[in-house]
Amino acid sequence: MTPLAILLVIASAFAHSSWNLMVRKATRPAVTTALMAVTSAILVLPLAVYLLIVDMPGLIGWGFIAATIALHIWYFATLGYAYNTGELSIVYPVARGLGLAIIPILGVFVIGESMSLAAVGGAVSIVTGISLITISDIDPETFKRTVRAWLFLFKNWRIVRHFRQLMRPAWALAILTGIVIGIYSVVDAQGVKHVQPALYMFFLQLGGGLGMIAIQSRLETRVAFIDEARRHWKILVVGGLLQFAAYTLVLTALTFSPVSYVGPLREVSILVAVGYGAIVLREKVTIVRALGAIFIACGGVAIALAP
Repeated sequence: MTPLAILLVIASAFAHSSWNLMVRKATRPAVTTALMAVTSAILVLPLAVYLLIVDMPGLIGWGFIAATIALHIWYFATLGYAYNTGELSIVYPVARGLGLAIIPILGVFVIGESMSLAAVGGAVSIVTGISLITISDIDPETFKRTVRAWLFLFKNWRIVRHFRQLMRPAWALAILTGIVIGIYSVVDAQGVKHVQPALYMFFLQLGGGLGMIAIQSRLETRVAFIDEARRHWKILVVGGLLQFAAYTLVLTALTFSPVSYVGPLREVSILVAVGYGAIVLREKVTIVRALGAIFIACGGVAIALAP
């Protein structure tokens, strides 16, 4: 990776963890996530109109735009709902870390990129970090029961049901978020070859946000949306701009750097998010959880800097 690409991705990491902090602090995280996305699209509308005039996407480009909108509706939904019950220092590392592990795999097998031995070692470090963070959220007695469930998994099918009950919804949602992160990263790496990155991001935010609002409107009243917009409009504006900046910087880096390297490096934001969780939100970040975040971040750096 070039120094410029590294600088863009690191700046993106700080912007991304910052808007996630704002969502986690919100009273209605799912509503806030959707409104942030739409707000950012409204703010950059003049730029989008200009880019449409000077550089209209072709048919292939519109296809990628449609694909990323669908994927980001999934992303905004699972992330917003995960923050309803899960802590920032758990949801963020698991979601980003899993996505981080998936990106190089898809990059190699789907679009033909290559990975060195150092990059493979980085992926192993990421999986180790995710495992540590997941374990850190289980009390010792629950952990013992979980281990016993796995040991006797093939002896009694009812234990599978018992093990499933130990899983918290936030974990499952964080895992679903991580899967879609890996998928959309590879899709978007190809999409920005056909659409200017800022314009691509505009449609991503607008379509993903409106889609999320449509889903959330079945669970929330119109008053809830209006109340959130009136009470927290400053957060929506700042957070929306951070949303737009965070991924636009990454999309720009993807125009001249491989997704197998750009995707993992941006996950240094995991360390920032865990720090926010401990300092700002007063979450209990255990040594195991902090060590897991370090493993994930080091794995990401190893992949990004690998030859």
